[in-house]
Amino acid sequence: MHANPVERVRDANPVDNPVGLSIVDELITLGHAKLRIGRDIQDQIERTFDTARGFYARPLSEKRNFALPAFVEGYRDIGLEYSQQPDRPDLTESFSLWNRNRARTEEAGWPATCPLHTEMRQTIDMLTPLVSGLFQSMADRWAPGTSAPLVKRASYLQVNYYEPAQHKREMLQDGHEDGHLITVVTATGPGLEIDTGDGYRPVKLGADEMLLMPGSLLELMTGGMIPALYHQVKNSFLKEPRYSMMYFVNPESGQALEPWVRNERNAGVDIVEQANALPLKFGLPTLVDGTSGRGR
Repeated sequence: MHANPVERVRDANPVDNPVGLSIVDELITLGHAKLRIGRDIQDQIERTFDTARGFYARPLSEKRNFALPAFVEGYRDIGLEYSQQPDRPDLTESFSLWNRNRARTEEAGWPATCPLHTEMRQTIDMLTPLVSGLFQSMADRWAPGTSAPLVKRASYLQVNYYEPAQHKREMLQDGHEDGHLITVVTATGPGLEIDTGDGYRPVKLGADEMLLMPGSLLELMTGGMIPALYHQVKNSFLKEPRYSMMYFVNPESGQALEPWVRNERNAGVDIVEQANALPLKFGLPTLVDGTSGRGR
């Protein structure tokens, strides 16, 4: 179990290893951490949320024009993804942007015709160096002299849209862990709760903060030293829509990825293969199928 969360914030700089290592310490101690972001990223995130408001207000037929379901790219209707079981779908619409699909969406003309896609592309480009620096700090901690895992092409940004007042269910998303290496998240309204070891507690984030939530792949990489963080989205029943942004970080396939900490928790486990299969438990295709277009 983790200690109760405290309000500690660390600056993240991809070339400042001591600061990155302090974030790693916080992940170990608390099971999560707050990442401080600069004004440029704050402004970009706000522009993305503003653009998302316009996109999600469009008719369903228009939103579906920007969907490549075989590649898990773009728009997804409410009810297509779940956290625990298919009969309790997540009560959210979503829009995903994968680095692996950049050429494909350019061919489809999305950068010129879908402002949300354009803003999300700029956002993920700004967040990627921060995450790369964090993972290099982890490699420096447990495997000095090695490089961080390759993650860019297998990682994606997602913006979710909730209408809390439209649903009677207490949870808009049931408790779960994301099944990635780490999730970097922020939101425009209340609802996110994390399991601190003595029950779920709400998370409060400042405008200059994003939450780092470890997933089961990071738990495997660290031999359980950093456990997966379970979290849920509680219904506020507010009339105002809620928007959230998640940067989901996965290891790329085709790399030999060894755990940083070896023990019985990860003995004989192929972490890249685990990453490939984990999306199935949320009703999504494997990473390989999503890359090849066999997702639907």
